[in-house]
Amino acid sequence: MTIRTRLTLFFAGLMLALVVALSCGVYFFERSSQRGIFQGLLLRKAEATAKVYVRKHDRLEPTDAILLLTQQNQYEAIYNEADQLTYASRANPGLVITSRVLRQARTAGPVAFTHGLALGVALYTREGNERFVVVVTAEDKFGREGLQRLRNSLIITNVLGLTLVVALANLFAGRALSPVQQLSREIQALSSRTLNQRLSTGNGHDELARLAAQFNALVARLADTVAQNRTFVWQASHELRTPLANLLGMLDISQTYDQRPQDLRATLTSATEEVRRLISLTNDLLLLAELSQEKPAHDLPMTPVLLTEPLLDAVQAVQRRYPAATIELHLPGAVEDCQARAHAELLTLALINLLDNACKYSPAGSPIRASLAQSPGGGTFTVHDTGIGMAPDTLLHIFEPFYRAEAVRARIGGNGVGLSLVQRIAELHGGGVAAQSVVGEGTTFRLWLWETGGFG
Repeated sequence: MTIRTRLTLFFAGLMLALVVALSCGVYFFERSSQRGIFQGLLLRKAEATAKVYVRKHDRLEPTDAILLLTQQNQYEAIYNEADQLTYASRANPGLVITSRVLRQARTAGPVAFTHGLALGVALYTREGNERFVVVVTAEDKFGREGLQRLRNSLIITNVLGLTLVVALANLFAGRALSPVQQLSREIQALSSRTLNQRLSTGNGHDELARLAAQFNALVARLADTVAQNRTFVWQASHELRTPLANLLGMLDISQTYDQRPQDLRATLTSATEEVRRLISLTNDLLLLAELSQEKPAHDLPMTPVLLTEPLLDAVQAVQRRYPAATIELHLPGAVEDCQARAHAELLTLALINLLDNACKYSPAGSPIRASLAQSPGGGTFTVHDTGIGMAPDTLLHIFEPFYRAEAVRARIGGNGVGLSLVQRIAELHGGGVAAQSVVGEGTTFRLWLWETGGFG
């Protein structure tokens, strides 16, 4: 069942219930009003009968009865103090007036009752020394016919009203859902090739406008993700294709020309280096994909970590990789206060990448400074080198995957994935990373956790 049908049925049912309730109220109010008017008429008939009865000395002539009988099937009776029937306008064996009714009329006032289609009243009268109860019953034929006409009119009105309400509800639901249908058509037109299109936001103020704006924001993020994935696939394939082609060409040449063991050993050494580079690149690509923007931070197993430990582990790993490098380590006085909830292995990997870059782009023997400072809720790592530095236009792109400056691409190895990993790891820890560099003077990287910071 469509939303339009459900809205139509709901609105029609609601209006039908309201109209039926109103019609029933009108009908029962009219019936109660007519009954009250007719019972008042019967009371006046009872009073007139009592006056005539007393004036005629406790007897009524047939002519008197004829004059008093003015309603449909009217019946009159008089009961004395001993509850005995002293007068009846006609025989009415079906009507039984109990002592309880007579007693209630004497003590509580006029009593109204029904007898079949007839309405009746019992009135206690005191005229001079006379004490008796007058009972009058009659059928309200004209009132009953009026109620029948009213009931038929209400039924016809409700049926016609329901038909009109269904038509109006269907029209209303169609107009109300028209913006939704328009949004649905626009969404159906979207594809991976048309993610630059955006949904119309209508008047810009109602709920559908907010929904369209939120969807547009989602499409924008999706478009960025698709563009990043396409770039990532293209760059990854390019980075993998080069070492694979080098490896294949090296092995083909070796198979054709290398006859001496030392030549074969040199070829295998070069091939091993290419394989190591492929393994390193593949591992970095897999880790970067695993830590993509779609991975929420709460998926990482965070534990309390003493922040000096990943820094020391990173320094030791890089020192083994570059034995001639000089890494100066600066730690805060209260080391035990530098703690944060973190993923120790990923944090160590980020620091290794920063220190590896510092060693790679610094002249041999130049010192590299690695420091840790306490900050609110975490810590701040700083890696400073006195290497070749970077130009301002290069700084704008260093955290993009596979980006490498043209000045160092040919003479210094690397795959351009390390700094992207550093940035994503910092973001997953609620922090960030920033770089400051001067060409010919060196570069400083600052990685912080659980605070907002950067270079002022």
